[in-house]
Amino acid sequence: MPVDSRTLGLTGFQAYCMALAAIGSFNFGWNIGSVNIPGDVLQNCVTGRKYYGPFPSCIYVGSNVAWGVITGSYALGAFLGAVLSNPVIDRKGYKFTLTWFALLNVAGALLLSLTTKLPQFIVGRVVVGVAAGAANNALSTYVSDIATPRSRTVMGGSVQVATNMGIMVDNAVALGLAPPPRWRVLFSLTGAFGLLNFILFPFARESPKWLISKGQLEEARISLAKFRKGACIDDEFNEMVEVDRLNKERTNNVNVWELVCGRTPDNLRHQLLCVSSLLFFQQFSGINAVIFYSTSIINQSTKSNPADIPTLAQILSFLISVAALVFTVLGMGLGAYFGRRTLLIFSHMMMAIFSAVIVPGTIRGVTALVVTAVFCFNAFFNIGVGPIPWATAGEMTPRYAMTAMSGIGTGIGYVSTFAIGVLFPAINNWWGNYTFIFFLCWNVAAAIFVYFFVPETRDRPIEETVAKHSCGIHFVLGSKYAVIPIDHKAETAQLGRASTADESLLDGGSYYSELSG
Repeated sequence: MPVDSRTLGLTGFQAYCMALAAIGSFNFGWNIGSVNIPGDVLQNCVTGRKYYGPFPSCIYVGSNVAWGVITGSYALGAFLGAVLSNPVIDRKGYKFTLTWFALLNVAGALLLSLTTKLPQFIVGRVVVGVAAGAANNALSTYVSDIATPRSRTVMGGSVQVATNMGIMVDNAVALGLAPPPRWRVLFSLTGAFGLLNFILFPFARESPKWLISKGQLEEARISLAKFRKGACIDDEFNEMVEVDRLNKERTNNVNVWELVCGRTPDNLRHQLLCVSSLLFFQQFSGINAVIFYSTSIINQSTKSNPADIPTLAQILSFLISVAALVFTVLGMGLGAYFGRRTLLIFSHMMMAIFSAVIVPGTIRGVTALVVTAVFCFNAFFNIGVGPIPWATAGEMTPRYAMTAMSGIGTGIGYVSTFAIGVLFPAINNWWGNYTFIFFLCWNVAAAIFVYFFVPETRDRPIEETVAKHSCGIHFVLGSKYAVIPIDHKAETAQLGRASTADESLLDGGSYYSELSG
C-alpha cells in the first residue's frame, strides 16, 4: 500500500527541481565572489595599465568608496530583482520567473566582459544583480511549496548551498583568470550559467500550490504526483485545495504594500519582524565584508605583492570558500537535529567571538591567527546565519502572503548588502584594525533578538506556525509557544482547520522548549 505523501522526506524529483532552480543562486554566488580575487587588478591596476585592442587591462577607480559602490551595486540590482519578480511570480508562476529572468545574466555578462568605462561596469553589475534577486526570491518560496515538512529542513538551505558553491567555483577559476585580460572571461561566464538556467528549468515542474491558486487543479495533481512519486497524494492534495479555498474566502494574495500596512486576515507583524530582521542581521553579521574583501583583509597580514597572482591571500580566500560550502551542508544536517533557534543563536555568538579574535590578529600582524579567525567566522556563519534566514518566509507565512513576505525580506537583505559593500571600505579606513568590533556588536544584538523573538519552525506545518504566532509582536518564551511533537493524525486535523485555531496541547506529546530548539 502506498505511503501517505505527507510523511515523505526528500524525493529524487524534489532534489532535481531544486537543483535546477538553484542554478540562479549559484550564479548569485558567482557574481558575489567575482570581484574579490581580481579586485586589486581591476581597481588599482597592480599589473600595469595597458590596452588589448580597445579594451583596457583594468578599470582604475582610485577611491575605496567608489570601489565600494561597484561592489554594492550588485546588491542594489538584486533588490530590484526581488521587488520586480513578485508580481511576475504571482501572475506567471515560478517556472516563468526562474526561466526568463535568467536571460538578464547574458546581457549583464556582455556589459561586464566588454567594459571599457566605470559606468558600464556598474550597470553590468546591476543587471546581473536583478537576475540574481529574482532567482533567490523565487527559489526560496518555490522550495517551500514543493517540500514536505520533513524535507523542508534540507531543502530550505538550498539558496545558501548554491550561493556558496558559486562563490567557491568562482574563486577557484579566478586564481587562473584574475590577470588581464583574462578577468574578462571570468565575468563572461555568468552569461553561460544564465543560458544553462534558461535551457534546463523548463524541464522542472510548476509548484502545485501555485497551480491550485490559479484553479489549475488537474495540472496541480499531476505536478504533486511527480514530486511525491510512489506515494498516495489524495489527502495532501485535498488539504492543499481546502487551504487554498479557505484562504481565498478570507483574502486574495496580498502585495508588499498591503502586508507592510497590516491589511491581511492574519496579524503577520511578528512574521514580518522576524523575516526582515533575520535577513538584515545576516548581512550586518559581517559576512559580506569577508566575501567581498577577504583577499585584502588577509593581505594586511601576509603583505604579499598583489601583482604576484595568485597571492597567498588569494589562495587562502579560495580555501575559505571551500570550507564555507562544507559547513553549509553540515549546517543543514544540524538544523534537522537542533532546530533553527539554537543554530541561529550559536552561529551569531561564535561569529561575535571570532570577530573579536580578528582584531588583535590584524593589530599584531599574526597571519595564522587572522586566517584562522576568518576561516572560523565564515564557517560558523554557514552553519546557521547563512541558510536559515532564507527559509524563514516560507516557514512562517501563509500562502497568500508568502511571495510578498519573501520579497520584503530579500529586499532588506540586499539593501543591507549594498550598505556593507559601500560602507566597509570607509569603515576600514576609519577604524583600521578595529573594524570587526563593528560586526561583533551586530552579532551579539542578533543573538539577543533571536532568543526573544524568533520561533522554532523545525518540522512544523506552516499553518500551525501561522496560527500560533499571528498575534502581533511578542516574545516567544514560555510554555504557550513551546514546540510540541504531534502525531500525523493531529497534524492533518490542524492543516484542515487552516490556521483558524491556536492549538495549545495535544495528547501523547512531550514538551520541547523552543529555547533548546
